[in-house]
Amino acid sequence: MIRDMSVAPYLDELDAALAGPRRARRDLLQEARDHLADATDAYLRGGYDRPEAERQAVADFGAVDEVAPAFQTTLAVAASRRTAWLLLAILSIQPFIWDGPLSSHAAPPDGLLFAILDKSVEYVGGAMIVAAVMLAVATGIGNRWFHAGRGIARVTSYAAIAAAISIKSIGISMTLLSTGLAALPLVLVLTFIVVPLSFTASLARRTLSLC
Repeated sequence: MIRDMSVAPYLDELDAALAGPRRARRDLLQEARDHLADATDAYLRGGYDRPEAERQAVADFGAVDEVAPAFQTTLAVAASRRTAWLLLAILSIQPFIWDGPLSSHAAPPDGLLFAILDKSVEYVGGAMIVAAVMLAVATGIGNRWFHAGRGIARVTSYAAIAAAISIKSIGISMTLLSTGLAALPLVLVLTFIVVPLSFTASLARRTLSLC
């Protein structure tokens, strides 16, 4: 049921019902505000006084508990899009880190475990980069084509968490095997792998909470 209220209280209630990226939430609320302003103007031209015109505009727009779920889906997709692009950016620099600063301080050991990890980071990292590209597209212009909504937001979040866990685990293991506890390689791994991927996983978990 839509309570008898004017535009400002309605927008405040809608804002309180939503969670997600601040900018995306602000844009959605501005769209709602513009729509309600246009509807109010139409009722004013029809002879209603302003309080009644605003109440009619709000009634036409829909109750907060009916409107908020669709808005929340939009916010979840926006958050997942940010997660996908961040994941892609972080994964894209990994080959340069391994072939650059880390390679100059590492002495790859002989042994089956390191060989497996070395191939794993190559294949897993490559697959994750491809997945991140696909998810960035799917949560952007792709979402306009098939309207995956919260489903694509969940997939993006789980993929980001899986990538963070796997790449961090492989990276730390390879560094310890090749350099031991040498300070500089560990600092490089923490700076360029562990910290940014941990932040991405945290962002992914927050995105899941919006779904």
